[in-house]
Amino acid sequence: MLSDLRRGWEEFKARSWMWSVILVWVFWGVLVVGPYVPLSSQVIGADYGWVMATLGLGTVLGGLVAIRLRPRRPLAAGAVALSGYVAVPLTVSLGLPLPLLMAGHLLGGCALAFWSVMWSTSVQTQVAPDVVNRVNAYQVAGSVAGMAVGQALAGPVATLVEPRAFMLGSAVVTAGVVAALLLIKPVRRLGREPLKPAGQPIPVPASSLT
Repeated sequence: MLSDLRRGWEEFKARSWMWSVILVWVFWGVLVVGPYVPLSSQVIGADYGWVMATLGLGTVLGGLVAIRLRPRRPLAAGAVALSGYVAVPLTVSLGLPLPLLMAGHLLGGCALAFWSVMWSTSVQTQVAPDVVNRVNAYQVAGSVAGMAVGQALAGPVATLVEPRAFMLGSAVVTAGVVAALLLIKPVRRLGREPLKPAGQPIPVPASSLT
């Protein structure tokens, strides 16, 4: 097991595009995704179920769009799409009527699902099959760690900052996360063609990219 952990860590840290995204994602999880459920449910109130159902519908639609589109630079395209998630905390912070809340969450669900497909596709394409599970152990742990911390801190934060004000800050953070992803060169330039950890293309049959 220790040998597998070491191998996975070596493969993970050798890919700057991967660990840089996870660092950004931890930050996003703490300040946006983690606190969202406990804080937004307080603000939205009785309509929370309708809003969450619309968010779920958005993820279905975003996934269907991601199936059809095949951008040359998946992470760059996913980051641009992720900007739509700004509508989720923003509509909550503004206290908009239910139809606008639902519209914002529909857009946010589409945005999040599109990014998720682009990210998962990149991981599966860029990491060799014999080590992908070991690498996934680190990238998944990093992805969910920030969310768990954010959820744990939501209660104490709510005693210091009004939930709507915090949601407005989450919208600003989301915009910053999108900008950070696009400013990181290995993320922005990562293509569909599989790379070695050092960044050199790996010759593969064309059928493996379809």
